[in-house]
Amino acid sequence: MKNKIIYNLVLIWTILTGSVMYAQTVSGTVTDANGPLPMVNVSVKGTTNGTATDFDGKYSINNVAPGSTLVFTYIGYVTKEEIATGATLNVVLAEDSQALDEVVVTGYVGQRRNSISGAVTQVDMEGLSKTRVFDVTQALQGQVAGVVVAANTGAPGDGIKLRIRGEGTLGKNDALYIVDGIPTRDISFLSQSDIKTLTVLKDAAAGAIYGSRASAGVVLITTKQGASGKTTFDVDMFTGVHFVQNLPKMLNASQYLDVKDRAWHNSIGNAADAESPYARDRRIRTDLADTDWQDELFTTGISRNFQVSASGATETVRYLISGGYYGIDGIVTEKNDQYKRVNFRSNVSADVSDRFTVGTNLQLTYASQDKLSSSGDVPGVIRHALIRPPVLSVFKDVNDPTYSVRNPYTDLPFYVGPNSYSRDYEYSMNPLAIVHFTDDKRNVFQAFGNVFAEYALLSDKSLKFRSNLGADIKFTHNKNFAENYGDPDNPEAAYQYYNLGRINRPNGLDENRGQDVTFTWSNTLNYVKTINDNHSLNLLLGMESIKSKESGIGGSRQNYDNTTDPFRYLDFGGLGSETTNYPRAGGSASSWTLLSYFASGTYGYKDKYFATATIRADASSRFGPNKKWGFFRSASANWIISNEDFMKDVSWISNLKFRASWGESGNQELPNNAYETLVSSSGGVVNIVRYGNPDLKWETTTQTNFGVDFSILKNKLSFTAD
Repeated sequence: MKNKIIYNLVLIWTILTGSVMYAQTVSGTVTDANGPLPMVNVSVKGTTNGTATDFDGKYSINNVAPGSTLVFTYIGYVTKEEIATGATLNVVLAEDSQALDEVVVTGYVGQRRNSISGAVTQVDMEGLSKTRVFDVTQALQGQVAGVVVAANTGAPGDGIKLRIRGEGTLGKNDALYIVDGIPTRDISFLSQSDIKTLTVLKDAAAGAIYGSRASAGVVLITTKQGASGKTTFDVDMFTGVHFVQNLPKMLNASQYLDVKDRAWHNSIGNAADAESPYARDRRIRTDLADTDWQDELFTTGISRNFQVSASGATETVRYLISGGYYGIDGIVTEKNDQYKRVNFRSNVSADVSDRFTVGTNLQLTYASQDKLSSSGDVPGVIRHALIRPPVLSVFKDVNDPTYSVRNPYTDLPFYVGPNSYSRDYEYSMNPLAIVHFTDDKRNVFQAFGNVFAEYALLSDKSLKFRSNLGADIKFTHNKNFAENYGDPDNPEAAYQYYNLGRINRPNGLDENRGQDVTFTWSNTLNYVKTINDNHSLNLLLGMESIKSKESGIGGSRQNYDNTTDPFRYLDFGGLGSETTNYPRAGGSASSWTLLSYFASGTYGYKDKYFATATIRADASSRFGPNKKWGFFRSASANWIISNEDFMKDVSWISNLKFRASWGESGNQELPNNAYETLVSSSGGVVNIVRYGNPDLKWETTTQTNFGVDFSILKNKLSFTAD
């Protein structure tokens, strides 16, 4: 017993002294060339253990194991990592002199930040990652001045509307996204964790290089690559809850009946002392409810996100592999507004030689959406939650002769039979019944990616040729089973659907499959050179070819005898007859092409004065034979006053730049073959549906922009105005 006590004491002492030996406190001072730096972030790499320096630049951090790496970060300074080998560690940080020389992708090529003359904003991806939303577009809300982000409907998977500098056309105002050099109008397939840089081109001068598709602005996205070193694993998980906000306050049953009674008495032909139908119902009916339809419809939504990636690099190969899952059960009751997305990404690039690089970026995405009519359209669950009278209950009484287990929901007001229900109340639908009986599944499988090769033609790598082949391949499958429900409202016994509910009468299935394939092939020649430290050139010459084809097939069938899930397929519907609809099938296809040539050039002198000019020529199959080609030009310049000799002594101003630009951008987003005459044939008679117009041409947007960029206190505070 005595030996056991001694053993335990020795064990406790060993643990305590071991903790002291292997978990030390490290302290020190962080300075720059001018003295101590306050509020520098100090953290142990790979952990959440961190602190900040005080006003004298001093810090102290506990529980640091010997050999751990401390990371020192401060705005406007180069991040520094130091290994903790003792109890004291003093660090000197250097100013980030590259801040204004950072390369920003602005269209086919990168430009030094200080040479940019257009209205261009690069988004802080570190800050963006804290937004915890699944859609990259939604995460841009509040990140960029002049960019407005709004949900189309708020339903999971229904997409986000982004507007750059407002509505600029009567046609489509959707921004153009360029992901790793490949154009697209939708980035809902992207995972926020995979994005390295995101740049918004806001004015026509910045976007003119994209010509006929840039009138609504351009968003440039590059995805992550592996960094040199050992393989790094990153895991990102979050769970969110979602609530409906700012709902209109609706009348309760008593208030509703008061207002309806007042309106009835204010109507012509109704005597002031007469009893209204609403006063009568209040007096004699025992089945009046007091339903808050919004409260019944909405619930708490929940979302889950899981992303994992592995990345690394050798001397010649860089790689990143990532995968993830996002799922959300929306704010509408039951489980009929879910959205799920699974994504996989593989980015690999390799230096074949000192001058030759090849690579590929591939994204695979599968998304599934439960579609609800949530935008006010028919049948519109939100719309009916607002207009449904509160005096009606959600469910029928089980003793009601019209009650059924399959369809327990109320429908027509105080329904007794096809010719017996109240017509004094709004002719609405039960929103909870809409949700329950909706079975509309939307599935998308998408492959998005590119392969590229880049070769430096000159030994100093100033002249590079790059070829990029991209593909955006999308397969869709939509399946909507419209189940019959509601109250029968046709009193005619001879009516073939006499006993069927009034909604989706008869039942039916619509099923559609489609594919959308777009190939983009671009080739560029880029020359970047600095001459005698005074003159800088960035010249670009390129061509691009885009070919897109969309096709689809679909079928529909009605009168299903068995509506259970295993029978909701086209084979099990009714065969049709002279008095009922026959099964239908159809298919269609459309295509368009775009051929482009473009050039741009930027000249800089002594890092003070910069001028840029671009031109693009687009030929689109969507326009008439007399107007196939469109030409889009831009010119811009900037003056960096803070680099002038007379500003050298004004040390508190870090950057002061004036910008001016003018540019043209186009819009080709109109129906294919709209310039041709469209005819239809019926019973041997040919009718002209639309007259053709061989002069149908581009919509062109012209913008003039003046701007100023101003930053002070070593770039800690920045201001931009346009």
